[in-house]
Amino acid sequence: MSSVLKVDNIEKYYGSKANLTKAIDRISFEVEEGEYIGIMGASGSGKTTLLNCISTIDQVTAGNIMINGMDITKLKGKHLSRFRREELGFIFQDFNLLDTLTAFENIALALTIMKIPAREIEDRVRSIAEKLMITEVLNKYPYQMSGGQKQRVACARAIVGKPSILLMDEPLSALDAELKISMRRVIQDVHRMTGATIIYVTHDQSEALAMADRILIMKNGKIEQVGTPEEIYLHPQTEFAASFVSKCNFVRGQWNDSYFKVMDQSLIYDGPEVAQAFKNHGLFPVRPEQFHIVKEGKGIPATVTNRQYSGREIHYSLKCGEDTFTVYAGSREQYEPGEQVKLVYQAS
Repeated sequence: MSSVLKVDNIEKYYGSKANLTKAIDRISFEVEEGEYIGIMGASGSGKTTLLNCISTIDQVTAGNIMINGMDITKLKGKHLSRFRREELGFIFQDFNLLDTLTAFENIALALTIMKIPAREIEDRVRSIAEKLMITEVLNKYPYQMSGGQKQRVACARAIVGKPSILLMDEPLSALDAELKISMRRVIQDVHRMTGATIIYVTHDQSEALAMADRILIMKNGKIEQVGTPEEIYLHPQTEFAASFVSKCNFVRGQWNDSYFKVMDQSLIYDGPEVAQAFKNHGLFPVRPEQFHIVKEGKGIPATVTNRQYSGREIHYSLKCGEDTFTVYAGSREQYEPGEQVKLVYQAS
């Protein structure tokens, strides 16, 4: 497959020459046609700035961004406007629907500007509306719609022009938990239906893990790690990547090649795939489900400090010396706060 997007050594600064702030620091990556890329990072990491540079809302300070072989950093005026209309689709957190237009008119707006024949606009809008199950709201105004209906209309508006890239900036953050799950399926359906490349910014790790083909983690304007959800979760390359994407416990000790000796214990863990960054700091990363709590046996001594029941599993907090670890156990594995237990490591 060919690269539809190539980001080449871009930088982005804000402010005056006397007081510059670097938001993007020499980022490079490529995205293949039809890929779903999730961009994650803490507030201020540069993820939305990166999306804005790809969308041409912001201009890069240095570097190049190629979309379908075109350097979009060189586009100006009417050429830039045409590119945005024909190549990019946008779905934002606040839906960004026009209150004075019906759902049909909101969806059709870009097609109208592109001077698509009225009959074709009618057919395309109604076809998209049927697939997204919003035919019944086409004549309604945004104030007459629910949050989920507004988001579906926003999706329809973004894809009706058949863009090559869909840009999404935390599109589900304004929805409640149940509606988020439903809209995840809608966005996945949109991806399958259109075959478009999706660049999706989110702070919700579960969204990225569940939906993306690859995840790009950002920190301080740089890329911390890029990989599939499985690679990011099971084989983090840095402490930040390990702790930012889901919980991760860091066991202290000493490394000897691929073997790790737990501090003050006779326990040895085998870690052939653990990244060098952890070895440099004498740490062994353990996900919450990789620890098993036992009352007796050979493991790290721990004291249960908190228990939270969540249906299929129980989330435990345990004190191990100066560290507090998180463990996910089965709902039938009952331990009480204050109870003395052992933590046994079980590799995935």
